[in-house]
Amino acid sequence: MTNLIERLIAAHQLINREIRRELARMAPDALRIRDLKKRRLAIKDRLFRHVPDAAEMRRVARIALRRRAVAAI
Repeated sequence: MTNLIERLIAAHQLINREIRRELARMAPDALRIRDLKKRRLAIKDRLFRHVPDAAEMRRVARIALRRRAVAAI
């Protein structure tokens, strides 16, 4: 797996966290949420250019997440 794919997966996760954080606010900013979702979709599109098969993409993502978890320990 390439470093680029791992970085894209990490960026996708970060944006997911930002979206959840924004939605949890008392008054979520709809424009910020829209922007974050567009960025997340753009990253997902780039990922699927490298790994077009959805099942393979999930497998690659699981491997990348395990590697990040082990590296964080």
